[in-house]
Amino acid sequence: MKKVRHAFGAAGVVPALGLLMPAANAATVVTHSPRSGVKTVSLGHANIPLVNCGHNHTKYARQGIFDGGIGYSGTLCVHSQWTELSKFQTGLTERVRFYSRGGYLERTTWQAGKDIDNQYTLFSSLPNSYAHKVCEALVANGNHNDVKYGPICETT
Repeated sequence: MKKVRHAFGAAGVVPALGLLMPAANAATVVTHSPRSGVKTVSLGHANIPLVNCGHNHTKYARQGIFDGGIGYSGTLCVHSQWTELSKFQTGLTERVRFYSRGGYLERTTWQAGKDIDNQYTLFSSLPNSYAHKVCEALVANGNHNDVKYGPICETT
């Protein structure tokens, strides 16, 4: 296949698409002046979630000493998620993946753990996110592909 190096020739021709443009218009630049010199930008909503799900239902999952759960409302709105490792262990990050009803990965988030009285490690977040399935795994801090516990999944 031949590479096209120049999309516009001197005459304003686009050979790759077979389009013709008059050469006089090819170099024309149009500038618009703003209606007013003042713009208003609101930054107050920066930490407000786009969705505010309720917590009417709860689902749990367990795999050995690794437990997890989600709080959700309706069928596709996840308010909260949490996991608990039944022992205290450092060096772990929680990876949470949110999937659509069609099975597509919608987003991934990461949470640090909290030591609870040197007895267990707790991970939690309030994603307020549309999702059908939520899967949590504990991964090594230095390598997020190195899964140490899980994954466990809950479905709305």
